Amino acid sequence: MKDYYDILGVPRNATKEDVKKAYRKLAHQCHPDKKGGDEKRFKEINEAYQILSNDDKRSQYDRFGSSGGSGQEGAGFGGFDFGNFGFDQMDVGDIFETVFGRGGGGKRRGRDISIDIEIPFAEAIFGTERRVLIRKRALCDECKGTGAEKGSTLSTCVTCHGAGTLRDTRKSLFGTFTKMVECGSCGGKGKVPEKKCRACHGETIVIKSEEAHIIVPSGIEDGEVIRISGKGEAAPSADSGDLYVKVHVLPHATFKRIRHDLVMRLDIPLSTALVGSSEDIETLDGKIKIKIPQGVADGEVLKVAGKGIMRDDGGRGDLLIEVKISMPKKITTALKALIEELKREGF
Repeated sequence: MKDYYDILGVPRNATKEDVKKAYRKLAHQCHPDKKGGDEKRFKEINEAYQILSNDDKRSQYDRFGSSGGSGQEGAGFGGFDFGNFGFDQMDVGDIFETVFGRGGGGKRRGRDISIDIEIPFAEAIFGTERRVLIRKRALCDECKGTGAEKGSTLSTCVTCHGAGTLRDTRKSLFGTFTKMVECGSCGGKGKVPEKKCRACHGETIVIKSEEAHIIVPSGIEDGEVIRISGKGEAAPSADSGDLYVKVHVLPHATFKRIRHDLVMRLDIPLSTALVGSSEDIETLDGKIKIKIPQGVADGEVLKVAGKGIMRDDGGRGDLLIEVKISMPKKITTALKALIEELKREGF
């Protein structure tokens, strides 16, 4: 069985924040859309994060998945030995879903939402923010998610007696399974309103538009995805889903990106290439003056340090300027005489 802690490089007592930091760093390094990315490794990192960032899944994994799914660990389910049947690679959660059905128990979660945004090239380099309106299932503003009309009281659910959960025991090929499932009468709250909210009819959830604040980090690449925890759809008595934002970076007329460097082309006349000069060029940081050395060759690359893309260590890449020499299209008599003079000088 996979060791999710080892995949993320965190200890078993790592906090949620430690897990999140490790995931963001590794996902950024291994993203398949990046040069040198590793799709298989990226999927493993995402799988590990989905388990270790969820309290219920992590608890289940720590209890039943830490030693490769041996027979002793499987024996907790009615004394049934998974090891004898070769289920050492089966996720315990998959077995529960087989017996109880998907969504049949445990803590529910709101649906995730996926959106796309476009940003200019410069904003991808320096970072930016966006605010977008998303129409989704959200907690009712009138009752604040209680399902009760204002002024109405909540009474203890007679089905679960205020526990919010019910015990569900079933038999299957894998043995006898017992699982605590959410009470359908109160939606897991343990309380029911004496008078239901008029806005949501006691469902606690309504369809409405909410503003999402998206922070785009500096140096983001085209096609990268930003995950915003808890900004997906809401669900009664459950955590909200997540918002996934795919970023599309618009091309720039002058600059292209190579990892942490910016590349541009600079056309200069033959005379400048021969004698050298100073040129003003427009960069993403504003106008700067660069020195073109005497005798620069066509295709030679001039480097301006620190004018590229932000790196993870806080520094920046470089601006690389490819020199292209423009040759004269028409040779006048005077120009021909100058060329002949250059030939005599050995050029």
